[in-house]
Amino acid sequence: MGGVPAADELDGFRAEVRGFLTSALPRALAARAKAGHTLSRDELMFWHRVLHERGWVAPGWPRDYGGAGWTILQRHIFDEESARAGAPSVIPMALTIVGPLLIAHGTDEQRARYLPRILDGSEIWCQGWSEPEAGSDLASLRCHAERVGDEYVINGTKIWTTFAQWADRCMLLARTASGDRRQFGITILLVDMRRPGVSVRPLPSLDGMHVLNQVYFDDVRVPVSDRVGLEDQGWGLLKSTVGHERILNADVGRARAMLDRLIRIVQAGPGAQPGLRIRIARAAIRFRALETLVLRALDSPDPANASGASLIKVRGTELQQELSWLMSEALGLYGLPLLPDVMQDGWQDETPIGPEDAATVTPFYLFWRKASISAGTSEIMRNLIAQQVLGR
Repeated sequence: MGGVPAADELDGFRAEVRGFLTSALPRALAARAKAGHTLSRDELMFWHRVLHERGWVAPGWPRDYGGAGWTILQRHIFDEESARAGAPSVIPMALTIVGPLLIAHGTDEQRARYLPRILDGSEIWCQGWSEPEAGSDLASLRCHAERVGDEYVINGTKIWTTFAQWADRCMLLARTASGDRRQFGITILLVDMRRPGVSVRPLPSLDGMHVLNQVYFDDVRVPVSDRVGLEDQGWGLLKSTVGHERILNADVGRARAMLDRLIRIVQAGPGAQPGLRIRIARAAIRFRALETLVLRALDSPDPANASGASLIKVRGTELQQELSWLMSEALGLYGLPLLPDVMQDGWQDETPIGPEDAATVTPFYLFWRKASISAGTSEIMRNLIAQQVLGR
């Protein structure tokens, strides 16, 4: 890897991160995150602002734009130590997708207007990509934007939009032209979610939580100054963003936290069957392989390379599903109840049923069923890998 710090520098950096987490991360928040409880907006944004005050909320951004400017290994160490400490994940869309897109392709005005608000957490973003008839085949999207003078008028709907109920702004993909090539005619627009004509409908998931939404756009007007890149040319900008999203969906930090939690469950229990322990060991080996793949991808000249990002997405999401299933097996009958209220608020004054982790295991398992669908199904990802490798 280019620009790798010396071993003693990395040891010093790891000690700095550990010291920061020990002093800045409230124990109650870490305990809720480690136990798999659903964190509130206030809890997530609290931790976002703590990281911002330290200058660590955007590890991969260049220093010139307010980022930490860390190397790949420093980012890896931070993720590793954060997972071990039980630090919450920040809401990712703005920091990992919108911000890098604006840094690479936005105007000076867009960067000056939006990047500081992303960094300090004063604006939450969602991404308007998938539609009822355009998911993995994203180029078939129909949400339409017509240019009228200095504005675009948007009509259509987006679905499975994460945290749209909280979002101040949306990075929207809209069709501005049609033709033989579906990839042509897609434009990226930055939409104020408070504009007239924007409405959000919640889509509660099987685990009882509200994270996903359907968003409707009815004659929503957006200034041309909030277009990223050229009209009709958004697909070319999107390809690298999609690759980054697929790597993000592998979520090595979360997978590490899941593995640590699984091991804790087994160690605290009456003793797992040898067959289960062997499967956990195999999952740990697969995690190490995934970790290496992600580090290689992030340190490559083209992190969003189609086959590499697709491979990481498949391996990462399938590992998360396997770990959630192993947790259910390890807890047995104690892991079966579906208790959304406990998932959200803990047991409060009630007596817990079974081990501490039991209340969140079934919701956790149900939540991760969708991982192999988000950002492109595993079947589509395998097709992309084959096309990239075989040249077809």
